[in-house]
Amino acid sequence: MIALSLFILPLLTGLVMLNSPSLPSKKLASAIGAIMTLLVVGAWVRTAYGVTDQFHIGLIEKIGFNASFLLSGPSIAMALLTSLAAFLIPITSFGKDQEASHRFYGWMMVMVGAMMGAFITTNALFFYLCYELALIPIFFMILKWGHGENLTKIVTRFFLYTLFGSLFMLLSMLYVQSTMEVPSFEMADMIKAANALSSSEQGWIFAGFFIAFAVKMPVFPFHSWQPSTYDRSPIQGTMLLAAVMLKMATFGLAYWVLPMVPQGIKEHGQWAVVLSVISIIYASLMAISQKRLKLLIAYSSVAHVGMIAAGLLSNTEQGTVGGYFEMFSHGLLAIALFAVYTIIENRVGHDKMNEMGGIRTSNPTFAFLFFILVMGSVALPFTSGFVGEFLLIQGLSHISLLWAGIAGLSVILGAAYMLRGFQKMMLGNGNTPFETLSISEYWILGGLVAAVIILGIYPAPLLNLIQMTF
Repeated sequence: MIALSLFILPLLTGLVMLNSPSLPSKKLASAIGAIMTLLVVGAWVRTAYGVTDQFHIGLIEKIGFNASFLLSGPSIAMALLTSLAAFLIPITSFGKDQEASHRFYGWMMVMVGAMMGAFITTNALFFYLCYELALIPIFFMILKWGHGENLTKIVTRFFLYTLFGSLFMLLSMLYVQSTMEVPSFEMADMIKAANALSSSEQGWIFAGFFIAFAVKMPVFPFHSWQPSTYDRSPIQGTMLLAAVMLKMATFGLAYWVLPMVPQGIKEHGQWAVVLSVISIIYASLMAISQKRLKLLIAYSSVAHVGMIAAGLLSNTEQGTVGGYFEMFSHGLLAIALFAVYTIIENRVGHDKMNEMGGIRTSNPTFAFLFFILVMGSVALPFTSGFVGEFLLIQGLSHISLLWAGIAGLSVILGAAYMLRGFQKMMLGNGNTPFETLSISEYWILGGLVAAVIILGIYPAPLLNLIQMTF
């Protein structure tokens, strides 16, 4: 019942919180995230004893629509990331409360439940519904608690753009199901039916899925919604988007599409690899030109996701394992870097990098923790970022050394924009006043830094989990 609990618990909590202003919403959301984390760890331990956590109940049997959940290796890894995000994101507000916080965190927990459902379901239609359901909470979170000009226009464009893109995924699913004698959306049946199709048909099915996922990742040229949406969103919403929500797309690509249409990707998927590599270079160059930290991190996310997509599309063991590992690593780093942004913005009042400097002099401990996170983001050896990106580039090299070489430039470009930002804010001739970190800030940043280092030095447990299937 662990699998069902991971889906139901945040959804029910969120619905209760939406209508309960007297509840300590922030603490409750974080507590539910902690409970979910313990449940996922429990499921991970159970796998060592050969126990599979799964759940199945028929909903509309005539069309093969079921509530089917399975905690396999990759889904446990993504469930762990989601539960950790649910635990960490509320407490990274560091004392600042949102207006009508019960509704804010209520929507957040509904979103967490939808994303969890997408990661653990084995029913394609259920995956699609969870994929779409996650849009509704973030829409209201940005519309109500976002900031800046043209907020309604920006959030509406984001909602409609991603909703329209997802229709291509639904059409691909329906086409695969139409070829079955007995209609089913179950994963095993979808894979079997899709594998039986011609390479040309598989190519079209892949195109439908990839367009849907490319919008949400996002991949060039489907990325235009991302920078403004990240910028206008409240920081907790930005964390959810960057750390977890976009992983639904990369997870869907790895978990659903690669086993369904391998021949279509091999013969007709080069254009997607090209777009992914272009995303890496384009986003990296845009990050270099940014003057604000929040936008720099936003474009950095596009570059990292482009790398994940390119590596996955190699359809090699290294690329797939590296993709899952990098999803987890980037999720932690995204939460950590946006937590750094929050700490800086709370103390300085803005995130304009050119107007800061010398923070290291005022607070060397904070600068050190930030530096470790920067090193993880640029894939320095012995950090979690290195493990994932190395495997992704290795996988990509199996289909093209040229594409692997171009994608590998992301390491150099990443170092350029991350170190440039660090230098402007932490070093330099400025003397930006910077208060000592609170105990909670030390614990959160210190814990995330420790995770980045531990996963870089000893990635075996997570890698072994990712490779565990049932």
